Amino acid sequence: MELIGKILAGRYEVIEKIGEGGMAYVYKARDNFLNRYVAIKVLKDEFSKDEVFVKRFRTEAQSAASLIHPNIVSVFDVGEDKGISYIVMELLESKTLKDYIQAKGPLSSELTLKIAVQIASALEAAHKAHIVHRDIKPQNIMLNQNLVAKVTDFGIAKVANTSTATITSFGKTMGSVHYFSPEHAKGGYTDAKSDLYSLGVVMYEMVTGKLPFDADSPVSVALKHIQEIPIEPKKINPNVSQALNQIIMKAMEKSTVNRYQTATEMLTDISIALAKPTSSLVARPQSSIEAGDTQVIPTLNDADEENLVPNVRTRQSSNRTAYTPIKDEKKSNTEENKNQLSEEELKKAKNKKMTIIAIFVILILVVGGFSGFAINKIINNGKDQEIEIPNIVGKDFEEAQKECQERGLELKQRSSDYNTDYEEGQIITQDPQAGTMTKEKVIYADVSKGTRMVKVTNIEGKDIKVAKYELENTLGFVVEQENVTSDTVASGIVISQEYKDVERPYGSVIKVQVSSGDGKAQVVVQNVVGKTEEEARSILEGLNLNVEVQYDVDNKKLNGTVLAQSYPTNSLLKEGDLITITVNRREINKTITVTGIPSGTKSEDIEVRVSIDGGALNTTTFNYDETNNQLTFTINGYENVRYEVSVDGNLIKSGEENF
Repeated sequence: MELIGKILAGRYEVIEKIGEGGMAYVYKARDNFLNRYVAIKVLKDEFSKDEVFVKRFRTEAQSAASLIHPNIVSVFDVGEDKGISYIVMELLESKTLKDYIQAKGPLSSELTLKIAVQIASALEAAHKAHIVHRDIKPQNIMLNQNLVAKVTDFGIAKVANTSTATITSFGKTMGSVHYFSPEHAKGGYTDAKSDLYSLGVVMYEMVTGKLPFDADSPVSVALKHIQEIPIEPKKINPNVSQALNQIIMKAMEKSTVNRYQTATEMLTDISIALAKPTSSLVARPQSSIEAGDTQVIPTLNDADEENLVPNVRTRQSSNRTAYTPIKDEKKSNTEENKNQLSEEELKKAKNKKMTIIAIFVILILVVGGFSGFAINKIINNGKDQEIEIPNIVGKDFEEAQKECQERGLELKQRSSDYNTDYEEGQIITQDPQAGTMTKEKVIYADVSKGTRMVKVTNIEGKDIKVAKYELENTLGFVVEQENVTSDTVASGIVISQEYKDVERPYGSVIKVQVSSGDGKAQVVVQNVVGKTEEEARSILEGLNLNVEVQYDVDNKKLNGTVLAQSYPTNSLLKEGDLITITVNRREINKTITVTGIPSGTKSEDIEVRVSIDGGALNTTTFNYDETNNQLTFTINGYENVRYEVSVDGNLIKSGEENF
């Protein structure tokens, strides 16, 4: 199927092939309606007649088109033209994350986290829309020159809340085995947590330059995902930060229970890891029993309750052997005979013992009752007196505590939180309020942890949408944006920021300057082919374009007309841009006759000089007819000729003619 040069749907002019996947080709094309370049994914011939693949292809378009996010490739259109199924997408002038890793080798922990936060943000948006990607891998993540990441290729995505519960719904497992989650490898149910596992594998590859599992066959790789624990990235690359190492290992947990449950949860840990690389974020589960597993608790009876101890880890019981001394059989028998009592005597002894115990308990209750009554009376006498609650807001907690004790009040800390208005240790709020009369004599206080300081990351060179997410959603700052014109920085990219790589109070304003481009207005190029040079100049210069003229010869076209223009019709240019037009310029052969030469003039006394198309005056040859006193000369030119005829050095004739 050769599409280059063809126009799909009467709109998309296919220019060149720029990629190829398992199901489709990708072409660069021009959208002639909106005057922009786009990428078009076209289903391969062998799949275009397969309803299952066509359905999956359309599912990709529906999945991706519903997502609007700075880290997800935008889908503009989907359709079919003469049996050709296609998706029109945003054209990215960039490389894949896989290419970047292969070129750079293991990436730093900070860079890995900055790229991962963008991917996780894209997944968060997709998962909230109930869309699971199912093929997260470096080949499906594009990076531009500013390292802005965009997730693409939702080719095997599924809508999470549909009835299609497994990845085998199309007849076979789809995806890339090196990045499979264990449940994906089994052909089982996949959800948002499966994408997070795959992202963990991608992060593993970013920091180590290697895949966690590899083997000679896809089946062997899949089995390793199911059965084996990966070597910790920090053991391969000691420069991996502790926090990042923990994030990767948690993302790649075999059990979905122990894995990150949402992309939002993962984003929180990534933001902490960026701020505190050495912090300990997550701990791997120690027990082999997963949460929610049914546990068997052994029953205890009167005979063996002291000999059975349940093992909490294994849920099995273990026998505890009691120490039993060896008896002297004869001595034992003698003592038994001496001490043997009748059944009636035993019963009386038991009743007497119970009576003594009952009397003792009653005495304790009576004495305790009187003591309690006395103590309670003392306490109640104090409680009955109402005390006015003092104002302790803004005071140091320990000092306020002493003040309250002196007043017969107890001060308890209810909570603590960051606060920019109160220094660390000062009381933010109190309950009851100051001036309240109370008998309870207990005050609860919320104590300030001081101003929360957060390190401002460097977002220069990033897309403002990504930068805002990083500063506002992740770090909690407020971005104040100023748009400025720039001839060197693309529109929408952050040029500078007020603070970077320093700590600022949480929630404070960070001013950033964002490029709005060069500030020049866009113009739509008009068609000037076939018009004269003067007409073409008038039209293009009227659009505030600079016009450059070059010439060529086409004997089949009218002389002086425009043969071509450097930008096609409807191209988008900016005011002041240069456009070149090619004008047809053929030389014309022209013979000029000059009469009125004085009688008797000899040929050798005559001199003819000509200027062609405004050039210098140069002598030219001529034919002289003495009988008729006239001369003729022939020249080649494009526009006009100016001539002078002299006899004996005196100018006798001059003139100008156009070709």
